Amino acid sequence: MVNVFYSWLANTCLNDIVCPCDGKAARQRFPSCLAIGSVAVALALLVVGVPGCGGKNVYRATRLPVEYQAPLVEDLRQISLSQFTAQQSPSDVISPGDVLEVTISTDLETQAKPVLCRVDDHGIMVVPDIGPVSVGGLRLSEAEKRVGETAIARDVYRRPFVTIVPKEQRTYRVTVTGAVERPGVYAIPATQASLLTALVQAGGLKKEAQPAVEIRRAERAEKKTLPLESPVKDEAENRLTSWEESTTSGDTVRIDLISATRSATSDLRYQLNDGDVVYVPERKVDPIFVDGLVTKPGMYELPPNQEVRLLDALAMAGGRNNPLADDVWVLRHVPGREEPIVIKSKLNAIKRNSEENIRIAPGDVITVEETPGTFLYSLLKGFVHLGGSIPLN
Repeated sequence: MVNVFYSWLANTCLNDIVCPCDGKAARQRFPSCLAIGSVAVALALLVVGVPGCGGKNVYRATRLPVEYQAPLVEDLRQISLSQFTAQQSPSDVISPGDVLEVTISTDLETQAKPVLCRVDDHGIMVVPDIGPVSVGGLRLSEAEKRVGETAIARDVYRRPFVTIVPKEQRTYRVTVTGAVERPGVYAIPATQASLLTALVQAGGLKKEAQPAVEIRRAERAEKKTLPLESPVKDEAENRLTSWEESTTSGDTVRIDLISATRSATSDLRYQLNDGDVVYVPERKVDPIFVDGLVTKPGMYELPPNQEVRLLDALAMAGGRNNPLADDVWVLRHVPGREEPIVIKSKLNAIKRNSEENIRIAPGDVITVEETPGTFLYSLLKGFVHLGGSIPLN
């Protein structure tokens, strides 16, 4: 911008202006004379002005197009993971791999002996004397009814009383890694294996977490629907998900947690399978740069999950070091554009118009500009300091 010009001008004036005194001794005795020419030049600049930057890539802060504004900052710590628990399958739904205790009694029996039955990968369990029964995907009460109907249809019992108690639920081993509090491998009941359950098991998200998480699917067998024998006449209930021998390579699913939180519908992508990996990337935000008429110019990191405005960025740099500083230019690289844009703001106008206090984006370069007024203020301030050192004798 114009800061370099003003610095050059100040050095040139102080070193090259000729005062009424002669030689080195004159410079020591009359340092105030050296500033006369500089002040005159600064006053001239106030009158004629200094040309500024302009062009199609320069925008006023109050007229900044939406597509060039910094994105909103979403605080992931405000996401309520508990709201997704209602989307889980009921805990009494039978899944492949479950071990069930089945008790079948009749009117003539005072005490029936329970038997343990394991549900295979096709969702079928073999009950002694009755044979294979399709129970995968059913709730316990529905499975009891299914076993009773099958026993009657196969002439094993006339009026059976069936009780099913889960003894061991199938679990999925899911790995959670990245920006979570407790990365590791977790065993989750198959009926409740979802993205949010895994995140809760891992202690939740760190403040550095990105909103977009990844589910890396494990290689698994392809599924297809096969008809299975059943005494139930309803054709819809006579179909069951089965496994093929061939497997498919795992893919990666990316989910935005913020969008998922706002959605009122469930999504099958949230469901996890055995061997899946949940990866939460860590948010990597480019720093901002604050330069110009500030106390501590330099590079500053943006705090995670927190919105930073123009005044906040200047506060990071210790505030402006010149009370007359007003013009601020923000150099911003916009995704999809080859050339950066320049946003011009006025600090003294922020009280009247909050739109001047723009939201800062990662990578912004903020410069509090030198103006003829600030330049003259610095010269006069230096002039007073120089004059104060003149000996009175």
